[in-house]
Amino acid sequence: MDNFYLLLYLSVAMFIGSFVAGLVPLAFNMSEGRTRLLSTFGAGLLVGTALSVIVPEGVEALYIVHTEKYLPGAVQNKDRNQIISNSLIQPVASNLAAKINYPTYFGNSVVGKGVVEQMQQSPVMDKKETDEYRHSEASVNFNAINQSIGYSLVFGFLFMFLIDQISKYLSSKDGDRTHLKLTATVGLVVHAAADGVAFGSASATNRAGVQFIVFLAIMLHKAPAAFGLVSFLLVEGIERFRIRRHLIIFSVAAPVAAMVTYYLIVVVENDKSSTDSATGTLMLFSAGTFLYVATVHILPELLGSNVKDYQLVNSATEGSSRGYSESRASLKLIELISVIVGAISPIF
Repeated sequence: MDNFYLLLYLSVAMFIGSFVAGLVPLAFNMSEGRTRLLSTFGAGLLVGTALSVIVPEGVEALYIVHTEKYLPGAVQNKDRNQIISNSLIQPVASNLAAKINYPTYFGNSVVGKGVVEQMQQSPVMDKKETDEYRHSEASVNFNAINQSIGYSLVFGFLFMFLIDQISKYLSSKDGDRTHLKLTATVGLVVHAAADGVAFGSASATNRAGVQFIVFLAIMLHKAPAAFGLVSFLLVEGIERFRIRRHLIIFSVAAPVAAMVTYYLIVVVENDKSSTDSATGTLMLFSAGTFLYVATVHILPELLGSNVKDYQLVNSATEGSSRGYSESRASLKLIELISVIVGAISPIF
């Protein structure tokens, strides 16, 4: 329950932070150079968080499920606790039963005799059976886990790729500027919801350190995104009260998605092994989305633009079709350092 309250507080902070960042362009102009610097640090932090925090935590969650389900000495269709108890108690019980006198220790009780006799007859796996289990069941399931790790990362990456391409298609389908404005908001809202899924799944691990790192990584990405969205809508001439509506929808997307994800993982799914498995899969999925956002959205956009024409919201309205090979610009030294510092920050 404490973990839920921490998630609630951080979700409220995420909403407030995004909303306040979006209000900045409505109040005064912020230096585009500082926005670029913040974005480069956020991109590095996203990559570092995905590779050094989310991926290891997701992999660990999946392997915990495996080791709990397939402990050495476990056999199919038998209760693990019963097997462990029998394996530990049966040899001792056999020794005692050979030495003790039933009437002395249990009287003439039928129940007393039955207990010892049952303990004597309890099945115990020998070393050969245990070794056979380890080489058959365990190895097969380790291979399945390895595959699920790759699938989750790839699907997370492809999920954001499809969102990016659909947004690009809708924005270029016609020249309707109103449609373009809506596409910009929808694209960023969907992406914010994906960030919320990542945050919610990270919160389900019951590790506050992971929660704070993911929260920081998302906020460093969402704040410039909110700033860019509002700046774009202002340039398009939308009324300020409508801009605030767009901003509220964008700001609330990630917190709501985080709460729903946490609820589905922890509250609805009561089985711990299923919860750990779902948590691990979602964390790896979110790592794939983080890698896409950082390496395909933010960094190419920064490399392919200069300070004057830089707009963070371009990733939602035009897609990220420009790659590294087409980039004519390069990061400044301070921006390069910012990316590196952001990438290695989650390690410490």
